[in-house]
Amino acid sequence: MSYLPCDLCGGTEVRFLLECERLDGPLVRCQQCGLVYVGERREDFTFSHFDPERSRRLAERVRALALVDEIVEAREAPIRERAMLERLRWMQRFITSGRLLEIGCAEGTFLTLAARAGFQAYGVEPDPRTSAVARQQPGVVVFPGTLAEAQYPAAFFDVVVLFHVLEHLDSPRQTLHQIRHLLRPGGIVVIETPNIASFWFRLCGRRWRQFIPDHYYFFSPTTLARILNESGFRVLTLTHPRRIVSLRLLADRVRRLCAPAGRFLRWVINQTGWEEYTITLRPSDVLLVAAAKVVSIERGDPMPR
Repeated sequence: MSYLPCDLCGGTEVRFLLECERLDGPLVRCQQCGLVYVGERREDFTFSHFDPERSRRLAERVRALALVDEIVEAREAPIRERAMLERLRWMQRFITSGRLLEIGCAEGTFLTLAARAGFQAYGVEPDPRTSAVARQQPGVVVFPGTLAEAQYPAAFFDVVVLFHVLEHLDSPRQTLHQIRHLLRPGGIVVIETPNIASFWFRLCGRRWRQFIPDHYYFFSPTTLARILNESGFRVLTLTHPRRIVSLRLLADRVRRLCAPAGRFLRWVINQTGWEEYTITLRPSDVLLVAAAKVVSIERGDPMPR
């Protein structure tokens, strides 16, 4: 079988890893650089071109696979805002003001927090429904479309953030080159994305929580650092972010792996009234990285190909 070439190194020699109904095609690993990705795809890409019909099919597929309990997810909104505030404070270790762009800003939760913190907050979001919500948030400017369609000027932004977006893209390398073009010299990119090198992937296999439709790329710390370096960035820090979850959400996630255990945990939570209690975890299956745009060839800094 012929698979798509690797987006990181261009290699065509890959090793088949697994088939999974949660993914849009077979999962493969590049034999040259180790990047893991979906080797052939049955759908178009979410962030390259928005298709309402595709979005509807995707939502139906997610529901059919029982990957999301919509009632649980809706009740998690205040907790997600707390998590976004943690991400903002983490980012402020590297930059505290300036123009900020969030790619895939959804309903604008992070953008609103960034605007309150003093950033000039911009966002792009291809989904018309969520971008309409984001555009109503105070103090933010949201473009309802893709990054390419927005046509921002060069060196316009001080920081660009992508929270669980990189894995959705048709070409992460191409998007990182676009981001580098949009950043001022020394500007920062912040990325959060699943970690395929984690214990949880090895334990859960096909049932890993990060396997969902329209996830196409799965980075390890090594491949994420390499694609950033080769796209003209210098990694400042790469870590596993903290995650705030309610016991309600924890029970839902356990249900995905083992339905009887999830139902029992849910029963205990209902009996005790503890569903709003939160715990803080640091799951190793997510990566959070900050990297700075490299500007000097003379110093021997890597530049994009």
